[in-house]
Amino acid sequence: MATIISGDSGGTAVTTTTQKVLQVVNLVYSTQSTITLTNTDTAITGMNLNITPLGAGSKFRIDVRLFGEMADQQNTIYNLHRNGTRVNTTSNLKYHGLSMATLTFGVAVNNSSTPEIMHFATVDSTGSTAGSAITYTLTASTTSNNMTSTQWINRCFLTPTHAFETGISEIIITEIGA
Repeated sequence: MATIISGDSGGTAVTTTTQKVLQVVNLVYSTQSTITLTNTDTAITGMNLNITPLGAGSKFRIDVRLFGEMADQQNTIYNLHRNGTRVNTTSNLKYHGLSMATLTFGVAVNNSSTPEIMHFATVDSTGSTAGSAITYTLTASTTSNNMTSTQWINRCFLTPTHAFETGISEIIITEIGA
């Protein structure tokens, strides 16, 4: 059971709401693959997870970790879809998103052996119907017009033929009762 406390910065007006975790589901994805991104949301291979709510009106905390290497990473943006619709973004424009990956090699472009990591957490407050499955899918797109970009998942560009970094990606969904 979690207690959420809210109030002003002086700490004088405090209210509490008690909510509890109803379930946690996760997907650990280790398959190495590649996909081509365009300037529309493209589902990241293997990065989708279903949850069947136990409660009505629940909220869902979704944690996502994606390991890989991306060509043109500075122009790649990530979103989360709930049953095909973006979650927690202000529009469907190609340059609006929940996160970008952290570059791990800042001196120059290196699309051969230096992975990036992307992580975000968001809460979907849309609510739910008990027993009606929900699918969350990680998507990515390039913000550049008329451009495609390659996303290597759980590997670097040169892997597996070279001894470069590999990793594992994961989605965790926590249902929080209303």
